[in-house]
Amino acid sequence: MLNPQETISEILETSLPNKRIREVLARRFGLADGERQTLEEIGQDYGITRERVRQIEENGFRVLSQAKILVSLKPIFELIQGHLSEYGNLKREKKLLDDLSSIFLKNNGEAKDYIRCQAALSLILTLGKPFIKEKENQSFYSFWTINKKSVNVVQRLVNFLIKHLEKISRTLAFEELLKQAKKANKNLTDKALFSYLDVCKPIEANKFEEYGLIAWPEIRPKGIKDKAYLVLKKHGQPLHFSRITELINQSNLDERAAFLQTVHNELIKDPRFVLVGRGTYGLTDWGYESGTVSEIIAKLLSAKALSKEEILAQVLAQRMVKENTVLINLQNRKHFIRKDDGRYQLFQ
Repeated sequence: MLNPQETISEILETSLPNKRIREVLARRFGLADGERQTLEEIGQDYGITRERVRQIEENGFRVLSQAKILVSLKPIFELIQGHLSEYGNLKREKKLLDDLSSIFLKNNGEAKDYIRCQAALSLILTLGKPFIKEKENQSFYSFWTINKKSVNVVQRLVNFLIKHLEKISRTLAFEELLKQAKKANKNLTDKALFSYLDVCKPIEANKFEEYGLIAWPEIRPKGIKDKAYLVLKKHGQPLHFSRITELINQSNLDERAAFLQTVHNELIKDPRFVLVGRGTYGLTDWGYESGTVSEIIAKLLSAKALSKEEILAQVLAQRMVKENTVLINLQNRKHFIRKDDGRYQLFQ
């Protein structure tokens, strides 16, 4: 397997006799330590203008772009091109450099080796004619492509998925998203979709590998309330606030730890959560309604008279309490009365 760092170092030494040009390119791409330097930083060291540094850099590119020099990079170009083709013709820059360095180093190297390999690959991509770099903008992170038309393909697909997510208002696993995406592009592969999602900003995955819109609390929780909402929704059933706290901390949603009292206080204040038992919270998304047991009974009887069994079943579906608690509340003659047929109604 070719080593991009060794290959590019040899090319610089044999093709660029001017030491300053070699140094400028090496510093611009961080070939020594992975630290890329600006035109201004390099200019200050040499005592020249940033424009002059840019001219030196362009002179280096001009020499290295000669066909007789690029031929030695052809095997690397072909591997990169094949890799990009496999991922829908484009890939986010950071992900591309990470994956390519792992391929070339065969996952066998120290951190400094990966850093230098990625720096060399950045220069190789810049020299390669098939490769086009798109800068970061409001919709996309910086990425490399081998087909300019791919940008429009990704944009159309992302817009299609955004509309679907807005319509259903819930997160999707990757497999579900792929199934939906294939309605817009039947030839779409899982690798291509993964690459497209990775490069686009509006859609993102959370810690549980569920995809949704970036503004959703399930994707980017902003505080304790959002984190509690995320872990509860993931768990799928009511939990005690102490367990919710544990899950927040176990999920590593960010570097900040959650504390019991803080979680409890936030859950009480947020209408998304309903206290359904002693210290136990559910979500309004699941059909839970706020109120005491007595208020829940009143809401049920406001529609029609119900039997004791019907009341018990419906209240216990809303609250994690003992049957006796419901029956005691039902015996309050100021609010409820028992009809001759045994059903209960509101006190008029």
